[in-house]
Amino acid sequence: MDVLSAIPPPADYRIRCGPNEFQFGDLWLPMSAAKNPVQLAVFVHGGWWKSECDLRHAGRFCAALGSAGVAMWSIEYRRVGSTGGGWPMTFQDVAAGCDHVTTLAKSFPLDLNRVIAMGHSAGGHLAFWLGGRHHVPEGSPIYEPRPRVALRGVIALAGAVDLRLTCDLSGYFTFAHDKHEVYNLMGGSPAEFQDRYRAGSTRDLLPLGLPQVLIQGSEDDQIPPEMPGRWAELARHQGDTVTVTMIPLADHLDVIDPQSKAWATVQTAVLTMLRG
Repeated sequence: MDVLSAIPPPADYRIRCGPNEFQFGDLWLPMSAAKNPVQLAVFVHGGWWKSECDLRHAGRFCAALGSAGVAMWSIEYRRVGSTGGGWPMTFQDVAAGCDHVTTLAKSFPLDLNRVIAMGHSAGGHLAFWLGGRHHVPEGSPIYEPRPRVALRGVIALAGAVDLRLTCDLSGYFTFAHDKHEVYNLMGGSPAEFQDRYRAGSTRDLLPLGLPQVLIQGSEDDQIPPEMPGRWAELARHQGDTVTVTMIPLADHLDVIDPQSKAWATVQTAVLTMLRG
C-alpha cells in the first residue's frame, strides 16, 4: 500500500491558522516535548498545487519524524481548483501557516531557534519559497506579512523547487504535470506575469541565505532528474550552500514513505539540518 492510499495516523492536534476553511495545520509532538522545547519542521505537501491532493497523505511521514524527535507542523493551503487557491492565495496561506509557528510556541514547547521548512513535490517549491520570501519585492500582494520565523534551512523532497525551472524542464514530464500546472498556479506564463514570477519563483529570490538540501529518487517520473543539479548550480552561483542527494531506484513517493529505501536518507537530512 502506497502513501496515497494508506490511512494516515491522526495528528496530535488540528489547528486553524486563518479564517478560510483550508487555512489550518496538523501538529505532531514527539514524546520529548514533555520535558524540553523541541525542534520543528514546517511541512508543505505536494500535489502540483491542485485541490485534488491535500495534506492527509503526508500523515505517516509526519508521524514517523515525530517518533524520531521532530515536532511536525503540516500546513494546508488553498490550491488551484475547488479550494479557491492559485495566485496569490496559495502563497499567502503557506506564509500564514509558517508564521503561525510563533503562535503555536505560546501553547506548545517548540524551540523557535531550531525550525526548518520542507516540502514534497510542488510543496518543495513552496518550502523553498518560504526560505526566500524575505526577498519578495515590496508592492507584491505576497510581500506582507514579513516573515516571523527564522528558518535554519530548507529541504525539498522530489521538489519542483523553482517555477521557471519547472517550465524550462517541462519536456521531461510523461503526463499532465508540465509547465501548464505552473501556469495554472500563477495565472499564466512568466512572459505574461513578470511581477508574479519575480515574487513567487524561488530563482528570483536567490540567494536564500540558508542551507538547502534536495533529495530525489533516480526513478522519479514526475520531477526531472536534472532539477536538483540545475537548482544547485543557480543557488551556488549566488553564494548559497546546497546539498543534492539522488537515491538509486527510489521513486517520487518513496521520499515521503517511512517504509521505503529512501527513509534513512531523509530522516538523517532532517535531523542534521535541525542540529546544525
